[in-house]
Amino acid sequence: MNVITFDEQDFRCKYEFKIKNFIKEELSKNLIKNDIFEFDVGRFLMQFPDACEVNDIIVERPKDVEEVILDIFKKAYIELFGEDKELEKIQIAFKNPKGCEKLIDEISAEDINRLVKFEGVIVKAGKVCALLKRACFVCPRCGNIRYKTIHNYFEIPKVVCNNGDCKEEMVIDLEESSYINIQELEIQQPIDLMKNPDDPPRSIKVFLENSTGIYSGRVDVVGTVLKKRTKPKLPVFEIFVKSNYVKIAESYQKIEVRDILGNEEIIETLNEIGKKKNVIDLLSDYLISQIKGYELVKKAIFLQQIKGAYKFLPDGTPLRRDSHILLITDPGIGKSTMLRRIARLFPQNAYASVTTATGGGLTANVIREATEIGDGWVVKPGVFVRANEGTACIDELTVDKNVMKYILEAMESQTIHVNKGGINVKLPARCAVLAACNPKRGRFDRNLTVIEQIDIPAPLLSRFDLIFPLMDRPNKKSDEEIAEHILNTHIETATKDYSILGSINIDGIEVDETLLKYYIIYARSCAYIEENQNIYLGEFDEKKLIMPHLTEKAKNIIKKYYLEMRKLGEGDNPIPITARQLEAVIRIAEMHAKARLSDKVEKIDAETAIGIIDECLKQIAYDPETGTLDLDKIAGTPKSRRDKMDAVLNIIKEITALREDNLAPEEEIKERAESYGLSEKDVNDALNYLKKAGDIFNPRHGFWGLL
Repeated sequence: MNVITFDEQDFRCKYEFKIKNFIKEELSKNLIKNDIFEFDVGRFLMQFPDACEVNDIIVERPKDVEEVILDIFKKAYIELFGEDKELEKIQIAFKNPKGCEKLIDEISAEDINRLVKFEGVIVKAGKVCALLKRACFVCPRCGNIRYKTIHNYFEIPKVVCNNGDCKEEMVIDLEESSYINIQELEIQQPIDLMKNPDDPPRSIKVFLENSTGIYSGRVDVVGTVLKKRTKPKLPVFEIFVKSNYVKIAESYQKIEVRDILGNEEIIETLNEIGKKKNVIDLLSDYLISQIKGYELVKKAIFLQQIKGAYKFLPDGTPLRRDSHILLITDPGIGKSTMLRRIARLFPQNAYASVTTATGGGLTANVIREATEIGDGWVVKPGVFVRANEGTACIDELTVDKNVMKYILEAMESQTIHVNKGGINVKLPARCAVLAACNPKRGRFDRNLTVIEQIDIPAPLLSRFDLIFPLMDRPNKKSDEEIAEHILNTHIETATKDYSILGSINIDGIEVDETLLKYYIIYARSCAYIEENQNIYLGEFDEKKLIMPHLTEKAKNIIKKYYLEMRKLGEGDNPIPITARQLEAVIRIAEMHAKARLSDKVEKIDAETAIGIIDECLKQIAYDPETGTLDLDKIAGTPKSRRDKMDAVLNIIKEITALREDNLAPEEEIKERAESYGLSEKDVNDALNYLKKAGDIFNPRHGFWGLL
């Protein structure tokens, strides 16, 4: 590594005039934020390409050159606006330096005192504290005053007076010193940037100056690598990064949008794929090719990855465009395989099993943990926060009931609110949820309600747009196809012939994993960008995207379906559908239109969405006793059962009203129940439910009373 020497006088002679003019131009745009001036190195080099040495000096000697550029800034500011006593609070942040890009696991001792630029995910965030930045040193002997920038957080420098012959050690005047905010972060190497994804990701401590509080997300960091002694007098040091420039990184999707827009060949290929017949069915099956069958479920999961249309309230708040899916599967179906496949699809997708994750681990946690600064309270973002703009894949959902309350807010408002240890923040969790669980009795029973078979509270269960029971039913034809598929998968994996798992051919176009991802991202956003696409090569803005809109024909089809279904619930009939299912139909129709690369939600999209919702309801809301759809069969008590319970309760009321002991003999209840067409089993079930509900009690064997 070439060591660059720094001569301040030579640096000023060569570059002060250019730097000052650049700063004046930037100041005219009012670019001071929170007492920090961002010196955009990349923009400076574009304006002065012959000054590329400035970039090299900034990278190699950031601490030295920061003081000089700060002094030049003050001169430029005074020339423009006159003297300002607040100038002592201003700090310089270097932005967009060139040639110092690193991965976190590449940062080493060789980088100490150098500037680095890297990308990472926040896995831990401390409270915002006050940092002594510009220390005011006063000589107790002669009264001389000196200001010095504090670079080392863990050691206050000794300053000796230089006023004439005075060599007295100066002391800090804390009242006259200036302070800035500082926050301690732990930032981890993103999985998609790992050289070997199987290795444990490395993390590094970052001390963020001038922080207003950042607690989650993927971030771009520019900072100086510094060292801290691990133990007194021991020549071993821990490295960390001092940064005053951290910004939320663009999502994987936004990066890929620009990649796609910049490649006409990819756009042409994707548009060609979108025209193919049954393209959604083909890509859905390819997405989860390890599992044979379950085509409707695969299609729903594929559409979930594409997401619905961007919509915003007048205040800019985004509306939910994600579809939440719950899989209730018999053992051996492959639910974990499905979830892990989707979790690996995009970097922002995340997987967790409730068997190993806590409620805070799924959403966010505030815990006490050893920190270098602050009182030890830190925020640890969970799966829902890490999956922002992606999909949170939650396995074994029903294992821990305490987890449910944490998930409800995340699914309802797509935010996570934490308030503990003096930290009060709301974290974004705009993600789809793909959850899976097994029935608690081992096999799914269509005669029982969903809530009787899984330990999920009704409010949480109602947040799922789609609930699919995946039942293992022996069938000679399908069993033979599954056996053939599994055997071929193992044979081809062993022989490296990946015709099943590797790629598929759609009318002459070879679609592999990369092209599948491109298609999903293109369908999400790129296909609807306005004609002037160049503006998106810079900054991606969801609000400028053109999203598919409902055509009149599609609107009428959805409206007709909703009204007809609601009509079935009039009078004393069970309710088959609510407004929540209507919103789910609209979202799925939008997803299907986007999957066809269409800017309109048309008849085929509306009919497909209705078909998915209808098939889902038939599997989980069909009441065989009445032969109708009853939404209460999912998260409540179906009407057929309520009618039986009401009949038994009325019988008990009639009997107890005529008896002095106010108790109804069970034999008499069953005799009278025959006139209502109730069997002995119906009565026993009703008595058990009424007892659990607290309507009746059983003071002694064979007798029931009212509560």
